[in-house]
Amino acid sequence: MNISLRLLVSLFLLLAITVFISPAAAQMPVAGKPAPELAELDQAMLDFMKENDISAGSLSVMKDGKIVLHHTYGWQDEQRQVPIREDAMFRVASVTKPFTAAAIRKLIRDGQISLDSKVFRLAGSDEGLLDFQPLGKPDPRLKEITIDHLLHHRGGWDRDMVGDLTYREKEIAQAFGVASPPGREKTVRYVMGQPLQHDPGAKYAYSNIGFLLLGLIVEKVSGQSYQQFVQQHVMQPAGNSTNDWLLGRTFKSDQDPREPYYDNDDVVENVFYPAHSKQPHVKKPYGGFEVEARTSQGRIVASGVAVLRFLDRYQVNGPNIGGPRPAPGNWKWNHGGSLPGTNAVARQRGDGINFVVLFNKRPNNGNFAMTMRGKLDEIFDGGKVLSGN
Repeated sequence: MNISLRLLVSLFLLLAITVFISPAAAQMPVAGKPAPELAELDQAMLDFMKENDISAGSLSVMKDGKIVLHHTYGWQDEQRQVPIREDAMFRVASVTKPFTAAAIRKLIRDGQISLDSKVFRLAGSDEGLLDFQPLGKPDPRLKEITIDHLLHHRGGWDRDMVGDLTYREKEIAQAFGVASPPGREKTVRYVMGQPLQHDPGAKYAYSNIGFLLLGLIVEKVSGQSYQQFVQQHVMQPAGNSTNDWLLGRTFKSDQDPREPYYDNDDVVENVFYPAHSKQPHVKKPYGGFEVEARTSQGRIVASGVAVLRFLDRYQVNGPNIGGPRPAPGNWKWNHGGSLPGTNAVARQRGDGINFVVLFNKRPNNGNFAMTMRGKLDEIFDGGKVLSGN
């Protein structure tokens, strides 16, 4: 191939992604293998990110087990000077929960626990998986909570009534007389001393507490760390290596270089101050809460590709969350994730399409990732993109 021809081919590959993208949106860097036939998806992402001033995003799409698109958009840094990496990884927030559910389902299949297994071993009881000493008088209904209740957000806690107890780092640390943040075990002991808002099983109320407990159960029953067990029994069977995902860290200096800047301007009290940080106030994604304590409820950092592989094997939500992916049909499931500086959605559809949207920003009201999910579903439902593939 002569030099002129090679130059033309290189220019085509460079421009292929942006051929059908509006001039305004084309100013945003795009990384990934060109897929001109899917330019409508790129256009939708870029337009949405421009409209909402989102500086970093990712869209990954799979059809019938084959990854057909993985593009990242925007910038890696706060100053918007460094183009985003193709292998960028984002905090996926509560998209962590389906991975935890899959780990629990593995323990159930192996006969080590059951859906009816009791969660707490209280004084005077000889059953219950977690033997923690409550801080305060426990609600007697704790003894009724089962694995099934936790998986389906029916444990009895209701954050709409009392707030999310897993975000009370300073208060919990003070109650124990220890430095903040207090960590997972003390958080659970504190929660055990608080009253339930509902009888276990009586009402659905989305709960981070339930999945915090499920992660501790994975560790207690398996004898492995959460990360070890999930890699061996969830990620590896789905085709993911240890390099495809990780457990996030709070401070920028501790994060993986593939992570983009998490965009949130709220300045709040640093839950690590003064024992573990010299900064009394920080931007919320970087010390407004302890990422490390959210292991099984919201700590995973991953690329969209890693999440796609999970979606091709496991059910992402619903009655059988963490179980096998349902057979093809007229159904759609998704799980969202939201933290300051993070918005994510993992979508699986009965027509064989999976897609993952990751952003480094969430709105003050609403949900960027869920809104983008609707736009993408509309494109796929139209039948012109990926139809018959």
